Amino acid sequence: MNEKKCFHCIYFKPNIYFPYIGLCRVREEVESAEKLVEKCDKFRESSIHELREVLRRQGWLYCITCRETIVDESELEKHVKEHIVVEGVVIDEAVVEEAPSGD
Repeated sequence: MNEKKCFHCIYFKPNIYFPYIGLCRVREEVESAEKLVEKCDKFRESSIHELREVLRRQGWLYCITCRETIVDESELEKHVKEHIVVEGVVIDEAVVEEAPSGD
């Protein structure tokens, strides 16, 4: 059984520092990446075709699995087979305020 979770959805943008949470762009809510989506009527799995189009349009994609930026189609082909690739990330600019200072 292959359960679908938020990070499989085209509308999910993970937090770059904490990829296990992210923003649902449809609901405009913070969600767990691991949340099961069987009851979400907005869920839409991203396809390789859509990811290629986003790559051409914005010039990059992000692999949640290995935390790498993807900048060309050959990289996309390698990552998309076994990894979770998304079209963008949420960058939390306040995260530096949460980090402990080094004295």
